[in-house]
Amino acid sequence: MPRQHHDAVSGQLSCSVVMPTIAWEGFFVNCAQRVLELIEAPQAHSDGFLVVFDGVPPKAPTWLEQSRAHLLATGHNSGPAVARNLAGASATGDILMFVDADVELHHDALERIRRHFEGDPQLDAVFGSYDDRPAAPGLVSQFRNLLHHHTHTSHPGPARTFWAGCGAIRRSRFLALGGFDRHYERPSIEDIELGMRLAAAGGKLLLDPTILCTHHKHWSLRSMVVTDIRQRALPWSRLMRRRTHGPVGLNLTPAARLSGLLTLVLVACLVALPWAAAPAGWVALGCLLALLGLNRHFYAICLRVRGPGFLLAAIPLHLLYFFYSSLTYALVTMEHCWRPVPTQLPAAP
Repeated sequence: MPRQHHDAVSGQLSCSVVMPTIAWEGFFVNCAQRVLELIEAPQAHSDGFLVVFDGVPPKAPTWLEQSRAHLLATGHNSGPAVARNLAGASATGDILMFVDADVELHHDALERIRRHFEGDPQLDAVFGSYDDRPAAPGLVSQFRNLLHHHTHTSHPGPARTFWAGCGAIRRSRFLALGGFDRHYERPSIEDIELGMRLAAAGGKLLLDPTILCTHHKHWSLRSMVVTDIRQRALPWSRLMRRRTHGPVGLNLTPAARLSGLLTLVLVACLVALPWAAAPAGWVALGCLLALLGLNRHFYAICLRVRGPGFLLAAIPLHLLYFFYSSLTYALVTMEHCWRPVPTQLPAAP
């Protein structure tokens, strides 16, 4: 493994923050300026910031050109995996810290990440979580971001996955693995796949939910469903059908899988009500009560953050999420029964 380049004065590991983007405006401004603020702090003088424009960039704003950021471009729209790989090859830091262009780091995020790596030489990757105060208003945006927050904060500790929205990996390990799989040409599960590949290679990964960031993305009902199915559930289900190692965890826990199954049964019972009202109704009620019990901790967060009205609206959204995610996995399973594929993780890009 390459020699680590500790800062000569402080002895700290150096960190290169990587942010892919497709625009110089919008959420990117606040999120990039927060990174600049953090790397310009006195204790972070060894840190760098690489901004990768995915495509042919227009002229960068003056504030960015005159900052400490190093600007790169992919030349044509290739997806965040290629953009991050380009930055990883150009970076000089011991640690690569990946941050999405709609993610605003908390003030202590970089320092928490650095302490993890300096305190555990065996640690290969660490990632954090969205906070419980998403910036985008609206029912769907608040629900979607709080669901992600709950998924990460309820599963601290060792992980077999990775999250590039707010996650870091040793650069030497990243390069040895070949980086993100470049075949993911749009934002998808390229970070999950990298985490699985790292875990399969014996890497040590950690989820620390105290490493927090604020998500600015706006979600509509349509964008949530389409994105979850096309860019997450489908590729993730196909990846899970190929992998041979243990469970990933997070939203694939036994409770989550059972929730998905119960939701499918619930929907089936509701459809059957006109023909078998009494038995279908009782089974549907049992499924609903079981779902409320299994997901009570997430619903408690919804109640605490946004109140009872939001909770009542979030529950059907959550059931919808379970329904299309589980249905997608079932369809992919059927697809593989008809058309088997090799049970092997894809090779490094």
